[in-house]
Amino acid sequence: MALFERRRRPALPTDVRAAVPLDSGEQVLAWSRDESSGAHVVATTHHLALVDAGGGLLWRRPWHEAESATWQGESSQLTVTWVDRSAPARWHLTEPSLLQQTLRERLQASVVLADEFRTAGRRTVRVVIRQDLASGALVEQTIPGRGVDLSDPQVAREAAGRLARLRSEVGL
Repeated sequence: MALFERRRRPALPTDVRAAVPLDSGEQVLAWSRDESSGAHVVATTHHLALVDAGGGLLWRRPWHEAESATWQGESSQLTVTWVDRSAPARWHLTEPSLLQQTLRERLQASVVLADEFRTAGRRTVRVVIRQDLASGALVEQTIPGRGVDLSDPQVAREAAGRLARLRSEVGL
C-alpha cells in the first residue's frame, strides 16, 4: 500500500451518464449527488443537467442560461440562479467534487462582455453578451436586479444603449 494513496472518486453512475445526452465534442466535466433528493447534478462542456434518483433526465440547460452560482460551505448548499428568473436550483452536496469549480469556470467562459448600471431607484441592471458554448452563437441578455421594471422607459433606454455599445465592441 502506497504511503500517499490518492482516493479516487467513483465514476458517474452508468444510468446517470446514459440519461444526459451529449452533443458532438461535449464531455462530462464534473458531477455531484444531491443528498436531499438523490438526484445527480452533471456539468458538461456545454450544459448543466439534473438527473433524478431514478436515472431520468429532469432538465438540461446551456451555460448561458445560468446567471450565477453560489456555494455556502457551512450548509453545503449550492444554488444556481437563472437569467430567465425561474426558480433557483438548490442542492445539498456533501461529497468532495469539482462541481463548484466547474460551474464557476463554465459561467465565466460563457460571458463575452458585460456592463452594469444602477437605476434611479438604486437597483442594478446587467447587460451581457454571452456565448452559447455548444454552437458559438452570441446571445444578448438584459438581466434586471430585484425590483427593476424593464418596461420603465428610462431603464429600457439605458439598457438598450449599453447593449448597443457591447454589440459594437464584439462586432455585431
